[in-house]
Amino acid sequence: MSSDSGTRLLAGASGVGFILAICGSNAMTPLLPGYMDRHGFGPAAAVLFAMYFVAIIVILIISARGPLIRHSRKVLPIAFLTAIAGDLVEIAGAWIPLVLFPGRLMTGASVALSTGAAAAMMVAAKGEQGRAFIARGSLIGAGAGLMAAILIAVYLPWRLVTVYAIHAIVMAICLGVLFAGLRAAPDLLAPGSDPMPVGDEEPAEVPSDRTCDIEIAADRSRSRDPGAFLIGALAWAIGALAVGAMPNAILATGASDSLLVAQCVGGACLLVSMIANLAGIGLRVLTALPSVGLLLMVGWSVAIAGLVTGHLGIIVLGTVIGGIGQAGGYRVALAYNTVGLSAIQQGRVASRFSAFAYAGAGVMVVFDGVAGQLGGTIGGAVTTAAVYAVIAVIAIGLVIRRSRRSAGSTKAAGTATLSGKGAPTQVGQSASPSQRSPSR
Repeated sequence: MSSDSGTRLLAGASGVGFILAICGSNAMTPLLPGYMDRHGFGPAAAVLFAMYFVAIIVILIISARGPLIRHSRKVLPIAFLTAIAGDLVEIAGAWIPLVLFPGRLMTGASVALSTGAAAAMMVAAKGEQGRAFIARGSLIGAGAGLMAAILIAVYLPWRLVTVYAIHAIVMAICLGVLFAGLRAAPDLLAPGSDPMPVGDEEPAEVPSDRTCDIEIAADRSRSRDPGAFLIGALAWAIGALAVGAMPNAILATGASDSLLVAQCVGGACLLVSMIANLAGIGLRVLTALPSVGLLLMVGWSVAIAGLVTGHLGIIVLGTVIGGIGQAGGYRVALAYNTVGLSAIQQGRVASRFSAFAYAGAGVMVVFDGVAGQLGGTIGGAVTTAAVYAVIAVIAIGLVIRRSRRSAGSTKAAGTATLSGKGAPTQVGQSASPSQRSPSR
């Protein structure tokens, strides 16, 4: 096998394996009502769902600051093995409820380990196209995993076992392909190397179609942009709330007594987000962070209004609007924070960004569970929606403030350059009348 073929094989195994790891994080979602009935978890079901956030956050923070990303060739196989082990432990959870919690932690660990490692591997193999794939793959994996888990849980037997068994098998196949790719491309991300993104010597002012990314106005990485970080957290949180809290709320309030309907209504958020990314939608509303933040806020507010009134149609409308916001939110915010960086740098920034996003999602899900326990299903949902809206307003304000400050700095720099004696004219700007002609 040639080196190029090995690189493509390794990139394919890394990307598909990363999507499958994300799929595994939603394998448990449609099973939560079953665990509540079989093991009598009650509110502990929400804690079980959020357990994997703990492992994700801790490992991603370590990845962002430590040397893990430099050892992506070793870390990625470990991530896939951890996913398989987590599936096996969660299968045992059908009979031994307490092992579900460590199993959920192992699922989170697999997602966390694969996030930075797969990002570095894809960027090293595909350049900025690889970075775009990782951002898109997170949402595709979340949506596809939920839909597959719902169908398996509803239509196949032994639902507390089958979904994990299928996931373990496909992860094992992907692991085998990954080992073949690592053997065929031994130099890709070898120790001591940190290749710059392929085909992009300098970050473009507006990434073009050659990056396979949506249009964003980012002339350099904004890896410490707090507004972009918050938008990413809100985008991930709305998906977690939609699939982790909304179905149980629908069943508890009597808006529907069908597990399939409840899961599909909440899952519409991730489904719409996945379709938007697969279709390559590049609408300006999806690429401007303030607009994305507004869509997320309006979407979840409408969904809660539908829950309060008991109208499934309004809930679906809200989750669809939220899914449109999520399609742009996570992907664009990640692009703002990683565009133009090298493979190792992108892996680290992606880990830090994902840690913050998952932390926001975990906090919102746990907060919703606590609020629901104290104020009832409806009261807790309304309280969570109010907090979500406040955070969205803060995020939008930070993004706008940062944009105005950057625009002001650019304008001031341009003015200083043009007014300086003997200063050259900046590219893309016309000279002033005095510069064009010393005398008329």
